Amino acid sequence: MIVLIGGAPGVGKSMVAYQLARELGLLRLIDLDVLRDILRIQCREKDDPILFCNALNAWELHGPFSESTVRAGFQAHVRPLVGATFRLVDSYLNTGKSAIFHGVGLLPSQMARYRQRGVQAVIVAASDEASYRERFIEKHRTRTGLMPAQVRIDAGWILHRQIVAEARDCGLQIIAENTPAQAVAQVMRRLRS
Repeated sequence: MIVLIGGAPGVGKSMVAYQLARELGLLRLIDLDVLRDILRIQCREKDDPILFCNALNAWELHGPFSESTVRAGFQAHVRPLVGATFRLVDSYLNTGKSAIFHGVGLLPSQMARYRQRGVQAVIVAASDEASYRERFIEKHRTRTGLMPAQVRIDAGWILHRQIVAEARDCGLQIIAENTPAQAVAQVMRRLRS
């Protein structure tokens, strides 16, 4: 069984993935941020500055903050990750290994390609803007102990809307629950059906 869990930064993908792995008893939980770290080791920041950004600040290399620069920065940032991500997913499929993959590099358009191969693909989302902002702030505070910059929260919300819209267009399941436990329960119902 292969499960792909995508979504915007800060929405709770990792928490859902960890809880789902525990529920399913799967030992292979692949955090795709590790791929970005491996790619960073193989080059220098001055040669590939977009790779050394993250999904929420890549817009800075594209001009002043706006919806279009946030989207352009995100696309540029994840472009090298997408190829590596889906080569890894393909290798697991080809060898029959089970795993849960989670990360922002799991773009809905790419995830949709795997439906006919029996892969379960879901997008974790917030039910509304206030819920997204609350999750993002809580995650950031938990990790850093600090309040995130408003521009990062705004960039995250722009990306959330973009990813959810793309997921709808691709016919992917969108899970917009209030807690990770509720999201995991919804994924489990889907896996059992």
